[in-house]
Amino acid sequence: MDFDDIRPYTDKELPVVLKKIISNKWLLEGVRKLYFPKLPKILIKPIDVIIFKILVLKTSGIKTTNQFRKKISLDLLVKNLVRNTTAGISSTGLGNLDLKKKYIFISNHRDIVLDAAFMIQVLYSYGFNFPQIAFGDNLMINEVITDIIRSNNGIIVKRNLPMRDQIRESLKLSAYMCKVIDEGSSIWLAQREGRAKDGLDNTNPAVLKMLYLSKRKEMKYSEFLERYQIVPVAISYEYDPLDRSKGWSIYRKRIYGFHIKRKFEDLIHISSGLKGYKGRVHLAFSKPILGEFKNEKELAVFLDEKIHKSYKLWKTNYMAYDILNKSNKYNSKYTNNDVSKFLKRFKRLSHSIKEIVLETYANPVKSLEKYKIEN
Repeated sequence: MDFDDIRPYTDKELPVVLKKIISNKWLLEGVRKLYFPKLPKILIKPIDVIIFKILVLKTSGIKTTNQFRKKISLDLLVKNLVRNTTAGISSTGLGNLDLKKKYIFISNHRDIVLDAAFMIQVLYSYGFNFPQIAFGDNLMINEVITDIIRSNNGIIVKRNLPMRDQIRESLKLSAYMCKVIDEGSSIWLAQREGRAKDGLDNTNPAVLKMLYLSKRKEMKYSEFLERYQIVPVAISYEYDPLDRSKGWSIYRKRIYGFHIKRKFEDLIHISSGLKGYKGRVHLAFSKPILGEFKNEKELAVFLDEKIHKSYKLWKTNYMAYDILNKSNKYNSKYTNNDVSKFLKRFKRLSHSIKEIVLETYANPVKSLEKYKIEN
């Protein structure tokens, strides 16, 4: 089976791709706006020249895709993001994993790029090699973005196809992902297509069905899970840089029944997510899933439980819950000053939108409470 249209770039392909990336005017503009958002017009051209020279210098010794990911993606971008837009990244549960083994990491999905970026940062710092990352083809907005994603171990997930084509592409994607694990690399993918804008992290069983698709005739579901070990991961952001934008999107869907994406909306959200303050970020890794499951629906329920129970709740979550419910249930988790500061974030929003945004912060608390009640 030919995987050339969905696989990451190889070391052999990188030199040509790299030259295209660093000379792309659109990319230079993006880097400039990220690092110098309020730059006077008179300085734009000189700064672009400097950025280009820095990129040439930084990429001059790069021969492999691993070097590109380490020197450019991690050292130049992700470490800068952690330093300037977060209050630190923490993690738990990595001790449950074996550095010699390969896994399918499945996490909740809150940010288009940052979920994968922070995951890679944490895994690489712990000693894992770079996993391959699943990205929807809706993000392939232009050639340079496609080149950057595929140079960063990106796997292209084709979406919105006619039914027959979608089944064929799902089978192909399943075969490729199993091949990746068999050949010694891990994989990350989100639990669903599209972000959980409402803060409710629920797995789409279709994602799990796709993984098993190419092996369904060879092995039982339990055998598949034993061989291709799935690790649930909960990613928790103290603040969501896009909380207000997501609130408007949910509002439009509730009022009008739909939300029409603006041109380049995903790109705008990627940029806002990168630049916006995220507070503290936590990644919780569960043990690999083993056991008897009848089908992907049962597995999805189990995966959700693991993610909800290990999700790191911040004071923003507890405050939102108490504000919405007019309660003091979790008031030991925050102060009155914390509440005042938190609400200032939404002072320009209408009451309706503010209620929706607070719901997105409160929903992880509700999700965890559900399991406490059931147990």
